[in-house]
Amino acid sequence: ATPRSTARQLVREALERYGLAPEEGTSGEYVLCDVVGRPGGPGGAWQVEHLRPVGDAERPLVLQDVWKPKSGCSRRFEIRRRQEVERVCEGEDAETAGEPRACPPPRPRRCHRWRRRVG
Repeated sequence: ATPRSTARQLVREALERYGLAPEEGTSGEYVLCDVVGRPGGPGGAWQVEHLRPVGDAERPLVLQDVWKPKSGCSRRFEIRRRQEVERVCEGEDAETAGEPRACPPPRPRRCHRWRRRVG
Protein backbone atom coordinates (compact mmCIF):
# COMPACT_ATOMS: atom_id res chain seq x y z
CA ALA A 1 0.00 0.00 0.00
CA THR A 2 1.12 3.51 -0.78
CA PRO A 3 -0.40 6.91 0.05
CA ARG A 4 -1.85 6.89 -3.48
CA SER A 5 -3.60 3.52 -3.07
CA THR A 6 -7.39 3.68 -2.90
CA ALA A 7 -9.51 1.47 -0.67
CA ARG A 8 -10.94 -0.32 -3.73
CA GLN A 9 -7.43 -1.12 -5.02
CA LEU A 10 -6.36 -2.49 -1.64
CA VAL A 11 -9.45 -4.70 -1.34
CA ARG A 12 -8.91 -6.06 -4.86
CA GLU A 13 -5.22 -6.79 -4.19
CA ALA A 14 -5.94 -8.53 -0.87
CA LEU A 15 -8.65 -10.71 -2.41
CA GLU A 16 -6.37 -11.66 -5.31
CA ARG A 17 -3.49 -12.44 -2.96
CA TYR A 18 -5.61 -14.86 -0.94
CA GLY A 19 -7.41 -16.34 -3.95
CA LEU A 20 -10.86 -15.05 -2.99
CA ALA A 21 -11.58 -13.01 -6.13
CA PRO A 22 -11.43 -15.25 -9.20
CA GLU A 23 -13.86 -13.00 -11.06
CA GLU A 24 -13.53 -9.26 -11.62
CA GLY A 25 -16.93 -8.41 -10.10
CA THR A 26 -16.28 -10.21 -6.81
CA SER A 27 -14.28 -7.35 -5.26
CA GLY A 28 -17.44 -5.19 -5.19
CA GLU A 29 -18.89 -7.57 -2.60
CA TYR A 30 -16.28 -6.44 -0.08
CA VAL A 31 -15.48 -3.12 1.56
CA LEU A 32 -12.54 -1.87 3.57
CA CYS A 33 -13.57 -0.79 7.07
CA ASP A 34 -11.80 1.57 9.43
CA VAL A 35 -12.21 -0.09 12.85
CA VAL A 36 -11.28 1.48 16.18
CA GLY A 37 -11.18 -0.69 19.26
CA ARG A 38 -9.04 -2.17 21.96
CA PRO A 39 -7.79 -5.59 22.99
CA GLY A 40 -9.14 -7.00 26.20
CA GLY A 41 -12.33 -8.83 25.45
CA PRO A 42 -12.85 -12.45 26.44
CA GLY A 43 -9.54 -14.22 25.97
CA GLY A 44 -7.85 -10.99 24.92
CA ALA A 45 -10.12 -10.63 21.88
CA TRP A 46 -10.41 -7.35 19.99
CA GLN A 47 -13.36 -5.21 21.14
CA VAL A 48 -14.78 -3.02 18.39
CA GLU A 49 -15.85 0.46 19.48
CA HIS A 50 -16.35 2.16 16.12
CA LEU A 51 -16.69 0.80 12.60
CA ARG A 52 -16.85 2.87 9.45
CA PRO A 53 -16.84 1.67 5.85
CA VAL A 54 -14.11 3.44 3.91
CA GLY A 55 -15.23 4.95 0.61
CA ASP A 56 -13.86 3.18 -2.48
CA ALA A 57 -11.95 6.30 -3.57
CA GLU A 58 -10.58 7.16 -0.10
CA ARG A 59 -6.89 6.63 0.55
CA PRO A 60 -6.46 4.62 3.77
CA LEU A 61 -2.83 5.58 4.44
CA VAL A 62 -3.70 9.26 4.13
CA LEU A 63 -6.72 8.73 6.37
CA GLN A 64 -4.48 7.07 8.94
CA ASP A 65 -2.21 10.12 9.03
CA VAL A 66 -5.08 12.59 9.36
CA TRP A 67 -6.45 11.44 12.70
CA LYS A 68 -5.55 9.15 15.55
CA PRO A 69 -7.91 7.22 17.83
CA LYS A 70 -8.41 8.31 21.41
CA SER A 71 -5.98 7.21 24.09
CA GLY A 72 -6.22 3.51 24.94
CA CYS A 73 -7.66 2.58 21.55
CA SER A 74 -6.02 1.51 18.35
CA ARG A 75 -7.10 1.30 14.75
CA ARG A 76 -7.03 -1.43 12.18
CA PHE A 77 -8.43 -1.85 8.72
CA GLU A 78 -10.60 -4.89 8.04
CA ILE A 79 -12.08 -6.24 4.86
CA ARG A 80 -15.72 -7.22 5.37
CA ARG A 81 -18.61 -8.23 3.16
CA ARG A 82 -20.46 -5.13 2.02
CA GLN A 83 -23.87 -6.63 2.94
CA GLU A 84 -22.69 -7.38 6.50
CA VAL A 85 -21.47 -3.80 6.95
CA GLU A 86 -24.75 -2.42 5.60
CA ARG A 87 -26.71 -4.55 8.09
CA VAL A 88 -24.49 -3.38 10.96
CA CYS A 89 -25.00 0.22 9.83
CA GLU A 90 -28.75 -0.30 9.90
CA GLY A 91 -28.59 -2.18 13.22
CA GLU A 92 -30.46 -5.18 11.78
CA ASP A 93 -27.94 -8.00 12.14
CA ALA A 94 -28.76 -10.23 15.10
CA GLU A 95 -25.39 -12.00 14.87
CA THR A 96 -23.49 -8.75 15.35
CA ALA A 97 -25.79 -7.28 17.97
CA GLY A 98 -22.79 -6.81 20.26
CA GLU A 99 -20.98 -4.76 17.64
CA PRO A 100 -21.48 -1.04 17.45
CA ARG A 101 -23.27 0.63 14.62
CA ALA A 102 -21.14 2.28 12.01
CA CYS A 103 -20.02 5.76 12.90
CA PRO A 104 -19.98 8.81 10.68
CA PRO A 105 -16.56 9.67 9.33
CA PRO A 106 -14.37 11.43 11.87
CA ARG A 107 -13.57 15.05 11.36
CA PRO A 108 -9.92 15.44 10.53
CA ARG A 109 -7.86 17.60 12.80
CA ARG A 110 -6.89 20.80 11.13
CA CYS A 111 -3.28 21.75 11.11
CA HIS A 112 -2.91 25.07 12.81
CA ARG A 113 -0.02 27.25 11.95
CA TRP A 114 1.01 29.52 14.73
CA ARG A 115 1.40 32.94 13.32
CA ARG A 116 3.42 35.51 15.03
CA ARG A 117 1.55 38.73 15.39
CA VAL A 118 3.46 41.71 14.36
CA GLY A 119 2.42 44.61 16.52
